[in-house]
Amino acid sequence: MDTFSRNDQPNNSGAAGALKTGVGASPRLLNTTVCVPIVYGSIAFFLGKKADEYHTHRWTLYVRSPNGEDLSTGISKVVFQLHPSFPQPVRELTAPPFEVTEKGWGEFEATIRIVWRDPGEKATVLTHGIKLYPPGLTQITPATTSKEPVVHEFYDEVVFTDPTEAFHRQLMRSSVLPRIQSHEPTVQENFPTYADEEDFKALLAAQKFLEDELRDVKDRIMKADMAREEIEEALRVAATAKASSSQSGGKSGSSSGKGGGSGGKTKSSGGGGTASKKSKASH
Repeated sequence: MDTFSRNDQPNNSGAAGALKTGVGASPRLLNTTVCVPIVYGSIAFFLGKKADEYHTHRWTLYVRSPNGEDLSTGISKVVFQLHPSFPQPVRELTAPPFEVTEKGWGEFEATIRIVWRDPGEKATVLTHGIKLYPPGLTQITPATTSKEPVVHEFYDEVVFTDPTEAFHRQLMRSSVLPRIQSHEPTVQENFPTYADEEDFKALLAAQKFLEDELRDVKDRIMKADMAREEIEEALRVAATAKASSSQSGGKSGSSSGKGGGSGGKTKSSGGGGTASKKSKASH
């Protein structure tokens, strides 16, 4: 399945909106998602008569596209972290095919780190268990010494939301470049294919589910932002009303105090006292 892009712009202009992220930066394509299908896994072969105590199998660990598309249009490098017992357990590849081939006797978990060409995108980190034996078996038996390889791989999709214009162009070039093949012919021959109609329908269903989930998350974030803004506005209104109430209450108290003082002076200076003196004089 090829890399594809989708524009969720609500209008019918046919072009996504762009948002400039910084000085000299490529603008981001708003309401746009790009889906990059990848496959990561391992294929192991029993060495048969060439096997010894420490080298029973030859295996290849890889990251590839489902149908051989060139992933280097979007991938800057792939870093494989092997078991510490291997010489140079950290293998860094900057060009396809992104694969490591070794010989060994035991199964282990490897870490795969995919670094994208856009520095603003986070690296994709995967963990993969390298399997040497068929499911349910952990050692060499007559059932594990056949020439049939042990294939253990997974399909996944990396989705980029609102990518930059430059990165978007890079990702969309993968389908027009020559196909990539493994350095190991026997590995290439045993790669599972993803061209069946049922697989295609399942992938489309998975993509739709993912897009619905992303849209739901965006809606929830938008509603949360709106609710936060409403709360902040209500707090501002309440604070303003409280400050206004405090100011008007202070002015009212000040005016009342002045009136009371004046009345006290009238009583003490003459109003009541003068009347009392006049009454006594008349008698």
